[in-house]
Amino acid sequence: MAATRARASNDFVVDIRPDAAALRMFRSLSFTPWYALGEFVDNSISSYFQNVRRLEAKYGPDYVCDVRIAFDDRVGRLVVEDNAAGIARADLPRALRTGEPPEDTSVGLNLHGVGMKAAAFWWGRRLTIETWPLGERRGWKVEIDLGESGTQPQGTAEVHAIPTRSHSGTRITVDGLWQNAPVAGKTRATVAAYLPSIYRKFLSVSELAEVGDSSAHPVRLFVDKKQLSFDPPKLLSEPFWPSPDGPAKGARTRLWRKKIRVKLSTGKVIEGWVGILETMSRELSGFTLHYRGKGIGGVTPLDGPRDGNSGFRPRQVFGQAGSYRAQSYIGEFDVTALGKSITTDSTLWTPEEEAEFVEHVLKQMKDARLDLWNMAVNFKRRKRNQVDKKNLVAASTTATKNLKRAVDGEISHDPAPEEGGPPEDDLPAYKFAITDREVHTHAFALRFSSNRNRPFLSVSEDARRRQHDIIVNEAHPLFDDLPPMDVAMRTLLTRIALSLGAAEVFVESSERRLVRTKMNQILQLVHPQPDDLPE
Repeated sequence: MAATRARASNDFVVDIRPDAAALRMFRSLSFTPWYALGEFVDNSISSYFQNVRRLEAKYGPDYVCDVRIAFDDRVGRLVVEDNAAGIARADLPRALRTGEPPEDTSVGLNLHGVGMKAAAFWWGRRLTIETWPLGERRGWKVEIDLGESGTQPQGTAEVHAIPTRSHSGTRITVDGLWQNAPVAGKTRATVAAYLPSIYRKFLSVSELAEVGDSSAHPVRLFVDKKQLSFDPPKLLSEPFWPSPDGPAKGARTRLWRKKIRVKLSTGKVIEGWVGILETMSRELSGFTLHYRGKGIGGVTPLDGPRDGNSGFRPRQVFGQAGSYRAQSYIGEFDVTALGKSITTDSTLWTPEEEAEFVEHVLKQMKDARLDLWNMAVNFKRRKRNQVDKKNLVAASTTATKNLKRAVDGEISHDPAPEEGGPPEDDLPAYKFAITDREVHTHAFALRFSSNRNRPFLSVSEDARRRQHDIIVNEAHPLFDDLPPMDVAMRTLLTRIALSLGAAEVFVESSERRLVRTKMNQILQLVHPQPDDLPE
């Protein structure tokens, strides 16, 4: 009993009534799931860097900061836990109140004093904080509940002393999740794709020296027990091509990466680099903007799902979507001098500052000492033009003659029969969904068959459920005289099949299959099964 009373005597209360309006507002903030989770990760990383010497003195030189994120779908719970320095007893009142930043914001990612509360109540109704401060004899636990409706926050927060544990750190638990996103597999995969890109500079040794203590270890970040990692895309290493005709004789190979420094007329300085990707990519191109190492703008995940807004691509630099430049340039810039938004997902610059920044970057990219501007266009264009034009003409001529020879006198204007073939539901499927303007969601499944007896392209549908199966026969005789299937061929085949299949689905006509079935009929005439060929 004495021990219980002793612990109770250490409890205290924090008045959070002035925060009631803000707490209700947080649910409607324009967070994305990955940036909402990032607010918790920010606190963990900040605690680590602000106390790295004390942590290594306590736990040894091999100490590594771990941040673990886990969802419990059974009870609708989110848990974020770290082994950093915890929240000191003296700092807890400030941490629980909204809009009170730490006294020292020169190190780490904390700035506004809002992030943890905002993210927690964006996710759910009840926040529980358990923290074990480094160097203190006990831990602390506090719970804040917005009520069932999310609009009735309590007036005070009771902080209870709890027994210490073997390692310092903090555990954040959010219960009563009202965001449906976390339990969705796609959203969880997107979170796991974005987080390592957002925190890339904290996850690798080569990047860490730029944003923190050069002797610190990389942070380990986990989502549902899986450790996340970031491997940057490879940059181009080639001699300079001053024109599409190729490099000058004896030109040396160089890495196409240039450091950029921009001093705005306001006196603010932005530093970073611009490079050319080794392999062109619409998904990976673009500039990433970071605040003290955290990506807050233009963040592009290396793999996994994307939300469609990745990459900061000013038109003056990247040009039209799909162009060589749009698929070639990549870069990173430190915009710490400009500050960050409360949701930490955008840069606080004026339109004039952004325009001035882009103008300076473009000027430096055109510098003749490392001419990124012309290299991206000349080198990429030349690779495509290296194909023998004479043989291209001959290939088209041959294909034209073969079609004429096969269908001349055999083709008619009558509808071709539908020959779908067996369902082949056991084939691996590439599934996706498209929502039309009428807000109907159509579920697609793309499959590749090796059954030579199938037509080249089949589309089967369950109209009531709006489910559509597209099957491509990549063993069709039309491929017999072509090189083996490779990535480029599969990519082209996928684009054609999806375009034709989706076009058929989104045409309101009882005769919408006519083009596809007639195409299959023509391909069968031009490329029949070998057994059908004359002796």
